[in-house]
Amino acid sequence: MATLLSAGSPHTRRDIYVLQLEPGSPREAEAHIPGGVEHVVVGAGQLVAGPSDDTVELAPGDYVAFPGDVPHRYEAVAPGTWAMLVMEHR
Repeated sequence: MATLLSAGSPHTRRDIYVLQLEPGSPREAEAHIPGGVEHVVVGAGQLVAGPSDDTVELAPGDYVAFPGDVPHRYEAVAPGTWAMLVMEHR
């Protein structure tokens, strides 16, 4: 589940989400608009995230940024995993 916290206006060009994920339900995302970047900070649990062919494992407090214009995924490794996601549109 992803909850939009703030949609970016045409001048800010960003959206902010809270991701809440549980093990066994990976979130597969298609490529977004060209040049987009996704910024993720894990709040709790453990998360595997990134481009589908180059994911990284993250713990609470870890940060990663990766291209949002390629297929990518989010997968909880621990129950109660949540993260902040900022989608930057260029």
